[in-house]
Amino acid sequence: MIVIAGLALAGFSGYEWMQSSQSVESIDEKTESTEELQPEASEPDPEPAEEKEAESPDPSKTYDFAKGEEIAAFEIPSIDSRFEVFWGTDDATLDQGVGMYVSDEWTETPNVQKHTVLSGHRDTVFTELGDVEEDDVMHVEFDGWVYEYKIDDIWITDAEDRTVIVEKEDPVLTVTTCYPFDYIGAAPDRYIMQGELVDVYEK
Repeated sequence: MIVIAGLALAGFSGYEWMQSSQSVESIDEKTESTEELQPEASEPDPEPAEEKEAESPDPSKTYDFAKGEEIAAFEIPSIDSRFEVFWGTDDATLDQGVGMYVSDEWTETPNVQKHTVLSGHRDTVFTELGDVEEDDVMHVEFDGWVYEYKIDDIWITDAEDRTVIVEKEDPVLTVTTCYPFDYIGAAPDRYIMQGELVDVYEK
């Protein structure tokens, strides 16, 4: 019975790992698949329409996402990784991939340009987060816009540290995962990366 229970637990854990891992792909793979879907270029119009200047994201726009709904994409070019982002950071959502922290007081969606927080498991989606360095960039694609952040701080803190997810007036992206990366069981610490917004452009 013990052997059967162990095998069942291992199988379930393997299934969860596989499900989360499927939400990660290399940036090169994403680019290739996008290019394959694009139609062949047609002849340009003799009098192309005048291009309109892109507007900025609307910081007052709110969203009514369902918990676990896919809402964005997250890229870290230095490790050639692109992650699907889902609404919420509950256990079921993080089993799908990277989650965006939901809060009425401390965090916001990227368009508000204040504090956005993303979280993920160290043993599924964020296995290579330790290879990311300060001054690397991170991209969040959200509602037709790309928000580029430059990492200015990386640190390790206790899992109970409540100073990480706080309200900020400046546009900041915080990425969190458990630490140590190779720890077996519930890890005691948190690995934190934080970056300031340096650019916003249409996708």
